[in-house]
Amino acid sequence: MSPRFMTLLGVIIIAVAVWGLLRGRILAGARGLRSNYYYKNDNPFSFYGFVLIYLSIGSFILYQSLL
Repeated sequence: MSPRFMTLLGVIIIAVAVWGLLRGRILAGARGLRSNYYYKNDNPFSFYGFVLIYLSIGSFILYQSLL
Protein backbone atom coordinates (compact mmCIF):
# COMPACT_ATOMS: atom_id res chain seq x y z
CA MET A 1 0.00 0.00 0.00
CA SER A 2 1.10 3.53 -0.57
CA PRO A 3 2.71 5.44 2.31
CA ARG A 4 0.16 8.24 1.97
CA PHE A 5 -2.74 5.80 2.46
CA MET A 6 -1.00 4.14 5.42
CA THR A 7 -0.42 7.55 7.04
CA LEU A 8 -4.08 8.47 6.59
CA LEU A 9 -5.21 5.12 7.99
CA GLY A 10 -2.95 5.47 11.05
CA VAL A 11 -4.20 8.99 11.76
CA ILE A 12 -7.84 7.89 11.43
CA ILE A 13 -7.37 4.97 13.83
CA ILE A 14 -5.65 7.20 16.40
CA ALA A 15 -8.45 9.77 15.98
CA VAL A 16 -11.05 7.06 16.70
CA ALA A 17 -9.23 6.22 19.95
CA VAL A 18 -8.96 9.86 21.04
CA TRP A 19 -12.60 10.53 20.10
CA GLY A 20 -13.63 7.49 22.12
CA LEU A 21 -11.75 8.78 25.16
CA LEU A 22 -13.45 12.15 24.86
CA ARG A 23 -16.96 10.75 24.34
CA GLY A 24 -16.73 7.88 26.81
CA ARG A 25 -17.60 5.12 24.35
CA ILE A 26 -15.44 3.17 21.92
CA LEU A 27 -16.43 1.17 18.85
CA ALA A 28 -16.00 -2.53 19.59
CA GLY A 29 -17.33 -4.23 16.49
CA ALA A 30 -20.61 -4.72 14.69
CA ARG A 31 -23.44 -7.19 14.29
CA GLY A 32 -24.80 -6.73 10.82
CA LEU A 33 -25.39 -3.02 10.40
CA ARG A 34 -25.54 -2.21 14.14
CA SER A 35 -22.38 -1.00 15.85
CA ASN A 36 -21.43 -2.27 19.30
CA TYR A 37 -19.81 0.08 21.79
CA TYR A 38 -18.07 -0.26 25.12
CA TYR A 39 -18.87 2.52 27.57
CA LYS A 40 -16.42 3.88 30.12
CA ASN A 41 -18.87 3.64 33.02
CA ASP A 42 -20.35 0.23 32.18
CA ASN A 43 -17.22 -1.76 31.36
CA PRO A 44 -14.02 0.23 31.99
CA PHE A 45 -11.61 -2.69 31.49
CA SER A 46 -12.89 -3.44 27.99
CA PHE A 47 -13.22 0.27 27.18
CA TYR A 48 -9.61 1.09 28.01
CA GLY A 49 -8.47 -2.17 26.43
CA PHE A 50 -9.99 -1.18 23.11
CA VAL A 51 -8.57 2.34 23.40
CA LEU A 52 -5.13 0.81 23.95
CA ILE A 53 -5.59 -1.54 20.98
CA TYR A 54 -6.66 1.32 18.69
CA LEU A 55 -3.76 3.52 19.82
CA SER A 56 -1.17 0.77 19.41
CA ILE A 57 -2.39 -0.30 15.95
CA GLY A 58 -2.70 3.30 14.76
CA SER A 59 0.73 4.30 16.02
CA PHE A 60 2.31 1.15 14.52
CA ILE A 61 0.77 1.85 11.10
CA LEU A 62 1.79 5.50 11.32
CA TYR A 63 5.34 4.57 12.31
CA GLN A 64 5.65 2.07 9.45
CA SER A 65 4.34 4.57 6.91
CA LEU A 66 6.85 7.24 7.93
CA LEU A 67 9.91 4.99 7.57
